[in-house]
Amino acid sequence: MGKSSSEELPTDIVFDIISRTTSLKTLDTCKSVCKEWKQLIYESSFMPLYCQNTKNLYGYFVQDVRKSNYVSMFVCLDSNNNKLPVLRLPDNTRILASCNQGILCCLKKRDSNDYQYCVCKPATQQWQDLPKPQLDDYTTVSIAIMVLGSTPLRYKIVRLSRDGIIKESKYCTYYCEIFDSETRAWRKIQDVNPSVSINNSIHWLTNDNNILKFNLVQESFRIFTLPEHLHNTDNNRLSNKLVEYEGRLGLVCTTQEEDSNNNVNMKIWLTDEENELKINWRTNSKKVLINDMVERYANPAGMYNAGIIFLKAADEVVFYKIQDRSLMHKVKLDRLRDAREVFQFRSDFERVDFGKS
Repeated sequence: MGKSSSEELPTDIVFDIISRTTSLKTLDTCKSVCKEWKQLIYESSFMPLYCQNTKNLYGYFVQDVRKSNYVSMFVCLDSNNNKLPVLRLPDNTRILASCNQGILCCLKKRDSNDYQYCVCKPATQQWQDLPKPQLDDYTTVSIAIMVLGSTPLRYKIVRLSRDGIIKESKYCTYYCEIFDSETRAWRKIQDVNPSVSINNSIHWLTNDNNILKFNLVQESFRIFTLPEHLHNTDNNRLSNKLVEYEGRLGLVCTTQEEDSNNNVNMKIWLTDEENELKINWRTNSKKVLINDMVERYANPAGMYNAGIIFLKAADEVVFYKIQDRSLMHKVKLDRLRDAREVFQFRSDFERVDFGKS
């Protein structure tokens, strides 16, 4: 390896030092030091080594419904980590959203007619109850959580909902509520109709080939239409999945090739640098070939890092190495029938200050 931009330490020494940084906050700060450090952290070999050195956690919560109750399990590459048992959530707990600071937003079922919104850090077994949203009777479409600061922990939860009437998506109005940990209250902001344009740092992919983007600072929405060549309307298209790729927004498109072998392949389309008014998709997409052994896993659930993709099947999930088309790790979903929902999750074991309840 060469030297880092500071010309003081060889790159391999910098790589080793960063891979032993136990604080996730410090790790994220290292990404901003210089371009070289950021590239080191996004190397495909970095995160598995980082988790091995620090015993911090990076992987996915997989969730299913069994006998009307939600069941989840955490899967990662470091299956020998002796701290994994602490991530088992209480029975009848439904994960609603996750973030890369180790925090989950959940629903805890108390009885058949009662439940409790809460946030938690599973790694430290810390829980805090939340009030119910103002539009709790409306059907939840999606929920996202983002951490904005620490000491005390500052976060916002964004909930999109609609009334229970089934409508065509182009006529449907979404209602948006935000919970702010600073005020400890939900408040309703502008209604969101998918026919309007939208932009933000939390992204949703809609069924009508739009990206819904929410700006947490301005608390405003925009809707962007995907380029026509990325629309999920082709008969050979299996699925689209929004992912984070080296800190940028990406879209994984899975297709069934029309050839004698019927091979499955994936293309990862990447955005250019963030622009508040539009999303530019890079035309030099990255092609991911899926070999016969993992063809049945051809359902992308997330990008573990730039070189590893997380795939799911009916009863198993796998970490798939893109470069040599190999299975790195396979996990049987013993307690689940299906990987119905998948939540990317990263956590250290530092306690958080949730502030006043």
